[in-house]
Amino acid sequence: MKNEHLLWSGHPDYGRRFFQAVGAERKIHLGFLAMAVAVWASFPFVDESALGGGAAVWVFGALTVGLVAGSFFLASQRQYVLSSFVYLVTDKRAIVCRRGRNWRFATRLYVISCPYSNTYPYVIIPDRPFPSLQIGTLLSENVVQPFGVGLPQPGHPALLSQITAPVRFDYVQNASELLDIIFEHTPTD
Repeated sequence: MKNEHLLWSGHPDYGRRFFQAVGAERKIHLGFLAMAVAVWASFPFVDESALGGGAAVWVFGALTVGLVAGSFFLASQRQYVLSSFVYLVTDKRAIVCRRGRNWRFATRLYVISCPYSNTYPYVIIPDRPFPSLQIGTLLSENVVQPFGVGLPQPGHPALLSQITAPVRFDYVQNASELLDIIFEHTPTD
């Protein structure tokens, strides 16, 4: 935009590494672990003569490998999505950029621009380990979500049955300072 000045740029301060679980992701991993333990705890009660010698071990092993693969996929997707975000704050708007693939497997840049408004309820969302700052709302989340997983990552609750999708700066240490910058440059008319 003409006469626009960059005031701050950044990215998520947490969650961009493989072992940095965010949001509800730890609970999902623990659930997968509990399922694997429950499966193997039921092993002594399996009648192997009905299955044919040793078949239960292969079935239980395949189920355990599936649970480990699901946990690995969840962590790798979160890492991929969060490591591709860039956040920008200018004197006129807040911008979220994400590099990702579209349905044709072509790399593209997804950009969401949220001009400041004195009527929008900017919210700091407490999260673990750093808060998130909601800067806007989308009426159609399909615009920025390649394969349906653009802005949200696996650690977030599903956005099912919602008409709008929040636009957030996820896991930033200085969310309150960013909110002060936004309020300082929000028009008062």
